Amino acid sequence: MKQFQLTFKNQGIKPLFTLAFVVFLSCVGIAQSTITRTQIHYNAIPFTTYTFTASTSNIQNNTSCPSAGGGVTTPSWVTIGNHTVGMPYCWGGFSSEASFTSGLVAGKSAGDDDCTTNGDCCESCALGVDCSGFVSHAWGLTTKYSTNTLPSISTGYTSASQVKQGDIFNLAGSHVRLVDTNYTTGSFLLMESSAVDWKVSYRSYTAAQLTSYDPRWYVHIDTTGFVCNKNYASIPYTTSFDNTWVMDTCNNGAQRAPDKYWKSNIGGTTPTGDDYWHRNDYTGIDWTTPTNGTYTPVASTGSYSARFHNDPPPAASTGAMDLYINLSPAGSKTISFDYIHNESSPSPFSFNVLLSTDGGITFPTTLYTITTASFSTWTTQTFITTATSPTSVLRFIATDKGTHDVGIDNLSVSLSTTTDLMTWNENTELEVYPNPNDGTVLKGRILKVEENSINVSIFDMLGREVVNKKVNLEGNNFSLNLSDNNLSTGIYLFTVMSGGKQFQKKIMIN
Repeated sequence: MKQFQLTFKNQGIKPLFTLAFVVFLSCVGIAQSTITRTQIHYNAIPFTTYTFTASTSNIQNNTSCPSAGGGVTTPSWVTIGNHTVGMPYCWGGFSSEASFTSGLVAGKSAGDDDCTTNGDCCESCALGVDCSGFVSHAWGLTTKYSTNTLPSISTGYTSASQVKQGDIFNLAGSHVRLVDTNYTTGSFLLMESSAVDWKVSYRSYTAAQLTSYDPRWYVHIDTTGFVCNKNYASIPYTTSFDNTWVMDTCNNGAQRAPDKYWKSNIGGTTPTGDDYWHRNDYTGIDWTTPTNGTYTPVASTGSYSARFHNDPPPAASTGAMDLYINLSPAGSKTISFDYIHNESSPSPFSFNVLLSTDGGITFPTTLYTITTASFSTWTTQTFITTATSPTSVLRFIATDKGTHDVGIDNLSVSLSTTTDLMTWNENTELEVYPNPNDGTVLKGRILKVEENSINVSIFDMLGREVVNKKVNLEGNNFSLNLSDNNLSTGIYLFTVMSGGKQFQKKIMIN
């Protein structure tokens, strides 16, 4: 036997209690086989959704456990009846789903929150997992490692920002947390078995809350056949998302990238929400009940589309996928895609296209926002950017209401040509005034047009769309109210879609 010192911490900041305990060396083993990040994720999820039914014998209060030299107390949230809340915490525990279920029949405690003695090692009296027992199962280990021995089979990162799904934040002799999602914004969605709620659950942390923890990756991670997608597409670029999607070690080694120019970056920000964008016919564990929330037809072009699945709810699950693209050629670039979301979508719905010009480190620019209106059929969305960075990233990010899925298809990024893009000065059929403008009302006149309305967009000089409106025509004239947009003083690009062509002019707000 070997003695360790354990300090539990609440969200990595304040210690809850310090305990001396005994760990039987028979509960520690050696890792051998390799495992993918996807499999680690698959191994971990059932511990957060474990369903069990507790009887009177499974609920104990300081029940003597002679083999451990102490008592066992069931966590207070466990009551008689059915539970679908995650596997209970148990100090020293290394239960599997099968052994937990059979242990309940044998009358053992459904968890143990009495940490004055290690009364549950190897399921002598109580069932469940502690923090390192949970990680050991997720990593596919057949025997249990501790927070002191996990470093012997893992390698440390130089920065917390480098962690990927399946990695850990480890505090030797204290606590360990499994990485579900690195949001790349200084925050993380982690999975842990802890004394915070005495079960395996999800919890979000910032990097500041994890400064005492060591970010590490399992040395037997298998990346065979995976591609780290940091390739930049050239324009013109098009995709109908019909190709077989590829594995991506830049983001957790999962099949979430339409091709080598993509990276699936954010998924499942609500703990029980479905994770990530996939091709619409995906049936893997990232999605529960994949037949829910589907849209018809499944594609606007070809046979498949990109789909963010979040039905059944909860609402407010966010998913993002990033297109790495070289926008260095001079001139305006037109971005177009088809979109469907068959429901009226008040808060928390949102769908934005963001722009990074530093290779995905930051996304300061919102290029396009789709309104909360329902799009029950495939609808084309078109907008423009003047960005010229060779390391640009377009992020397509949805936060779903939770009852219908979001789909995009037929995406293209092209350089606007002189036949497609004319300035107002070059076309005598178009006028706009007053220019300069005081930012209240902008008026215009368009001749020889058959439509009753036009689509108007205004972009700032960073390529951000600041106005997007459908404007009705009165004869050949239109009037655009800008007072609600609070445009700052500066130069803007005024864009009109009419007759299948785009017309632009620089306007000044003073």
